[in-house]
Amino acid sequence: MGVGSKAVVVLSYAHWEGFYNDCVRSYAGFLKERGGRMRDKDWMMLAGAFTASFQSLHDKHNSRDARRAFIEKMKSLVDEDYGCFSFDVVLARSNLDFEKLTGNYHILSFDLGPLQRHRLKIDREIVAWRHQIAHGDQPDLSAMDVAKHTDLVSNLLLIIADQFQAAILERMPN
Repeated sequence: MGVGSKAVVVLSYAHWEGFYNDCVRSYAGFLKERGGRMRDKDWMMLAGAFTASFQSLHDKHNSRDARRAFIEKMKSLVDEDYGCFSFDVVLARSNLDFEKLTGNYHILSFDLGPLQRHRLKIDREIVAWRHQIAHGDQPDLSAMDVAKHTDLVSNLLLIIADQFQAAILERMPN
């Protein structure tokens, strides 16, 4: 069961991360098409609008001139629509563990509640096992039940899909 179990772990993780990223991209497309200003409903999403400005501030070692330029840029970015949002800040980026998911959900203003009970399994069985396999380690998968593992990932994908769909439906006109 060694190679087969490893393959299931790696493929399950790929679906976990890939499906999440697909949901983010679909949501991004919806928000950009729908329009509106981030500050009116999604204040935390300004983190994605400020990405380039944050990087510039960092690159210029947080100098006085860089801080002044940042504040000047902030003035215009606060009124921006979703078109300037860099959704890269909420993509998985090859380690969609519970901490990364928590940060992303905070920016997206999503409820983390439905995923809370799965946080240890996400970190230990989905992310850590995949990480160990990808880096040549030998995680102990002797007690792994392939059907339960794939069911876990499938259920998590449904939870994530429901949350993105609910966020879209919430924005639809009545």
